[in-house]
Amino acid sequence: MMTVADDVSAIQKENGIVGRARELENAIAAIGSGKHLMIEGPVGVGKTILAVAVATHLKRPVFRVDGDERYTEQKLSGWFDPPIVMEKGYVPEAFVPGPLMSAMKEGGVLFINEMNRMPEGVQNILLPAMDEGLIEVPKIGTVRARKGFVVIGTQNPREFVATTAISEALSDRFELLLLDYQSAEEETAIVSKNFPHAVPEAVSRSVWIARRTRNHPNIRRGASVRAAMSIVQMSESLSEDLYQGIRKAAHMALPTRIEMREESKKTVEQVVEEIVSECFSIPLPGPGRPLEERKKEEARKRTEEAAAKRADISDLVKAIELGDDEVLAGSEDLGWAIARNYSQLRIRLKDQTLIEMAKRIAIKATILRVLQLLGPVNLPTRITRSEYAIGDDADIDVEATLEAVLERGYPTPYDLVVEKREPRELSVVMMLDASLSMTGDKLAIATAAIAVLAYRLKTVDYALITFSDRPAVMKRANQAKRTDDLIADLLEARAGGYTNIDGALRKGREEIGVTKTRNKVGILITDGNYTVGPDPADAASTYRKLFVLMTESHDCQPGVCASVAKAGGGHMYAVSGFDEIPRVLYKVLRVVSQGSSGRHS
Repeated sequence: MMTVADDVSAIQKENGIVGRARELENAIAAIGSGKHLMIEGPVGVGKTILAVAVATHLKRPVFRVDGDERYTEQKLSGWFDPPIVMEKGYVPEAFVPGPLMSAMKEGGVLFINEMNRMPEGVQNILLPAMDEGLIEVPKIGTVRARKGFVVIGTQNPREFVATTAISEALSDRFELLLLDYQSAEEETAIVSKNFPHAVPEAVSRSVWIARRTRNHPNIRRGASVRAAMSIVQMSESLSEDLYQGIRKAAHMALPTRIEMREESKKTVEQVVEEIVSECFSIPLPGPGRPLEERKKEEARKRTEEAAAKRADISDLVKAIELGDDEVLAGSEDLGWAIARNYSQLRIRLKDQTLIEMAKRIAIKATILRVLQLLGPVNLPTRITRSEYAIGDDADIDVEATLEAVLERGYPTPYDLVVEKREPRELSVVMMLDASLSMTGDKLAIATAAIAVLAYRLKTVDYALITFSDRPAVMKRANQAKRTDDLIADLLEARAGGYTNIDGALRKGREEIGVTKTRNKVGILITDGNYTVGPDPADAASTYRKLFVLMTESHDCQPGVCASVAKAGGGHMYAVSGFDEIPRVLYKVLRVVSQGSSGRHS
C-alpha cells in the first residue's frame, strides 16, 4: 500500500518536479478527500504543473479552463449547437457540454487556471456544483456530479493587481495552498536539470539575477525561474564572454517578465543593466557567496528590521544617514517606518540630500503599502447586447440569436445578437480634510489609494482637493499628474487651521461638474468636526452620489458625517485607521460602478 510520501516521490519523478514535497502532500490530502483546492502564488512558481500532476497521478481526467474577463457562463457549463437546434429544437443531443459539465459527468477535475481573472457571474455558477454536486441547465434539467469531481483553481496573490478577487462565498468552498518562490538552491537545481550542459557559473548568476528582480525597489513584480532558464539558454549563443552573454540575454529575458513600479524614474533597461552589474560585482551570487559577506548582509538586515520595529526617530535618522537609497527602499518595514515618520524626519535631518532621499523612500513605501492593502482590483463589467455590426469586437449571444431565428422561422442578418462586457467609466472627486488631525503621511496614503486605483482600473478619472478653512485643488479631473509627485506634495503638507467642509464640497462639485462622464461620485474623508462655514448638508445635496469616510477620533462627529452622506445619496463608512481607507475606497467605487443613480448630475 502506497503512503502519501510514496505518492509525493512518484509525482516528483513522473513530472520532474524539484522539491515541493510539503505542497504536494497537502494537495494530495485535499484532492484525495474530495476537497476543492485553490493554489495561490506568483507567476512562474509551478501552480499549473503541481495541480495537473496531482490530478493525473490520482487517475482523474482533467478539464482545463484558462480564465479571462471575456469567459462566459455558457463556455463553462455548455451551450446548444445552433444547426441541431434549428433542425430538431432544444433536444438533449443539441447540447454541447462545457468543461464544468464534462468534469461532473466523468468524476474528474475541473482545473481553472487564473480563476480570479474570470467575471464574478461566471465564477458563481460553480457554487451549486461545488456545494451539492449538481447544476441546473436550462431546457436540459439537473446534472449531478459523479464521485471524484473536484475543482482546482489557481490565482495570483493579493498584491498582483488587475484581477478580480473571487467572491467570499466562492472562496469559502476552497482549501488554500500557498506556493511561493523556491529557495535559491532549488531554483538552481531546476535550471541545471533543464540545461545539464550549461556552465555552472552561468546557471548560478542567472538565478541570482532573476531572484534580485523580486526585491528591487524599482520593480513591482519580479521574474520567476523561467527568466533564469531563458538567460542561461540564450547567453552562450549571444557571446563567448560570460558577462556579455548573460548581460545581453538578461536584456531580452527580463523586460517581458517584470513589471516596473509606476513611480520609478528609471527605465526597465536601466534597471536590468544595474542588476546585471550588481550580480557580477560579487565573487559568487546567492548561497555561494563567502561566509563573511553573508554574515555582514544578515547583520545589516537585522539592524534595519530592528530600527523599523522600534520606529524610533533617532534610529531612523541614523539609518538614513548611514544607509543607501535603494537598500533602505528595499527593506519594506524600514521604508514604511520612514513614510509614517516623514514629517518628523524632515525636521530632524539636516542635509537636504538626505531629506530628499527620505522622501523618495516614503513615496515608494506608501505606494507599496497601498498595493498590499488593496490586493487584486477590478470594477464590475456590464453586459450590453446589440445587433451585430461589421468590425464589432464582441461575442455572439448564441441563445438570444437562436431565439430570434426560431421566432422568425428563418435567419436574417438582423438576428445576430452580440454581447460586450464593458467597465463603467467613473469620475471621482476626493476631498481630504487637512486640518489638525491630518498629517502629511495620512494625506499621502489616502491619496495613493485613489491614485493607484485610478491607474489600475483605467476607467477612473479623479480630482483631488485638500481643505482646512479653504479648499486647495491638488489635481484636476483630466489632468495628468504623476502619482509620486502628488504624494510628494502631500507629504510636505502641514496640517492645521479651521475646517470648512461646506467650502470643500462646493469646490468638489465645481471640479467634477466639468467632466463628461455620467457616473460621478464625491468621496469626502473627514472626522466631520467643521469649525467654520454653514452646515455642509446643503452642499452635499448637489451631488449625484457622495460617500463619507469618517476617520474615527476623540472629537469626530458621526452625526454630521451621516447627515452629509444621506444628503448626498450615499453612505458613511467609519474607518479606525488609514490602513482601512484603500479597501473602503475600492468598495465605494465598486458600488458606484454597478449602476447610475437616478439623481441629478
